[in-house]
Amino acid sequence: MVGYRLNLFLLVLVVGIAAAGWALERDFKDPNYESIVEGQMARSPAYDSFAPNPNFPDGSTLRQPPADTVVHVVHGQRPLSYAASPEDAVRAGLELQNPFLETDDARQLRGSVVFANFCKVCHGPLGLGAGPVTQGGFPPPPSLMVDRSLHMPDGQMFHILTYGQGNMPAIAAQLSPEDRWSAILYVRQLQKVQAPYRSPVPVTLQSVAALFKQNCTACHGEDGTGSVIRKALPNIPDFTNLGWQVAQTELAIVNQIDYGSQPLMPSFRYKLTRDQIQGLAVYVRSFSGRKAGPSAQPLLTSHMSAVSVYQNLCFACHDKTGHGDPLMRNSMKEIPDFTSAAWQKTRSDQDLMHSILDGKGTFMLPMKDKLGTVDVKDMVALVRAFPKGQIIEPAPAKAPGPPAPEKAIRTADVPKVAPEDPFAKKVPPPALSGELAARIRTGAAIFQQYCIVCHGPDGTGNLMRASMPAIPNFTDSAWQQQKENAELNASILNGKGTLMPANSGRVTPDQTRDLVAYIRAFGPSTLTPAPVTDSQFDRSFRQLQQQWDELERELQKIKSQPK
Repeated sequence: MVGYRLNLFLLVLVVGIAAAGWALERDFKDPNYESIVEGQMARSPAYDSFAPNPNFPDGSTLRQPPADTVVHVVHGQRPLSYAASPEDAVRAGLELQNPFLETDDARQLRGSVVFANFCKVCHGPLGLGAGPVTQGGFPPPPSLMVDRSLHMPDGQMFHILTYGQGNMPAIAAQLSPEDRWSAILYVRQLQKVQAPYRSPVPVTLQSVAALFKQNCTACHGEDGTGSVIRKALPNIPDFTNLGWQVAQTELAIVNQIDYGSQPLMPSFRYKLTRDQIQGLAVYVRSFSGRKAGPSAQPLLTSHMSAVSVYQNLCFACHDKTGHGDPLMRNSMKEIPDFTSAAWQKTRSDQDLMHSILDGKGTFMLPMKDKLGTVDVKDMVALVRAFPKGQIIEPAPAKAPGPPAPEKAIRTADVPKVAPEDPFAKKVPPPALSGELAARIRTGAAIFQQYCIVCHGPDGTGNLMRASMPAIPNFTDSAWQQQKENAELNASILNGKGTLMPANSGRVTPDQTRDLVAYIRAFGPSTLTPAPVTDSQFDRSFRQLQQQWDELERELQKIKSQPK
């Protein structure tokens, strides 16, 4: 009996071992054992989408859709009809556009994560092509900061991410189209920070004038005075004010345009290139050689249309699509979206006419004095057309006219009051010395701290004139001629009258001299006129570039010093 049980146990053990061995050796990728002859039906060969296929005359696996059929869209993405070739990469650059804006913070953040996980290992944290894998002998990829990468269209870069190129592998299997576009957004951000020159075309006086008109005139006006919106923003600078001009360095103006001054001045860091921002800073300087006059505001006459009015007065805030410029929306939350059907339904034609003619809220100013002969109903019809896909391109900026011919000028021939052509050639007054300019800049800082509350940023005192009728107007040439420096020093240190306080305990005598120099800058021009010709603009632009490059080199030295 014992022998029988032992034999049975050994039999079961042998069978179990054999079964386990069979199970471990079996390839489960193969189908089960076949009981029919046509076994190949269970083993139909699968071809990769881009692999050759002998079953079709053209040898291609990926088939063109039959005629008159609709392409199936998966998750909002249409299939890409491009081959993995350099020629189709160029074609993709012409046909594909990034669906996300550079101002989309969420996409920028996602792009930084994608870049850190998939791109930094080869391209390095700054995109210079010095990633960790290159230290082990892997060929370094091209820098993303060279001209080819800087000027490569987003669509071409998307094609390379999708299909690969050279040593760059295809990452479409790892990243969704949204993540690939987000990574491109982040690369563009890196390029804006790292690349020294990014403008695909040379920055000229005419191109910068167009940039100013498209991005700045809504608030600062075509004449640079800021008068179009000063009622809503009393502290907006007056670019024609000599005191403001001397108080600002070129790099300070670049910084304001680049980073903005929230909550009202938006940052243009991700909208304009560094060259364009520097060009705008030089262009802002040109207002110091101008005076606001009757021609400062656009003249809207009978030959102008509703489109012309929009291009001149509405474009900077509402943009060409009517959606509202994203940068302006960050500062002016109440800008409406004309493309929104919901917004259109909640506004009647009467509401729109009232808003256009009489203004609305803080930033929409009355337009009834600026429409000329244009019917407000035409403006309403224009606003109503935006949900249908209407696009209004910006009006081209007029090139500065040629300088007036020089001729002999006698004092007796110069009228006391005469309108000035902003680009007319003038006999330049002597330039400020470096020491005086430094004093004026110091005085501007003191003025901002102690004086601006009453005298205002433009030095006119208009903000407080209703309660202080005797407050002086520093921009009045007659007042400037009547006052001696010693008298101004005494008024600052010892006070004057009932409302002007003594500042002897707050400012030193040297600071008082600096403050007087700044007050004098509000008066008649002491500045060399800003560049108004192409050659002068180019020279000033190159000088500013050199200053910026020197500043960047100094910052790099500081960063490289051991802590």
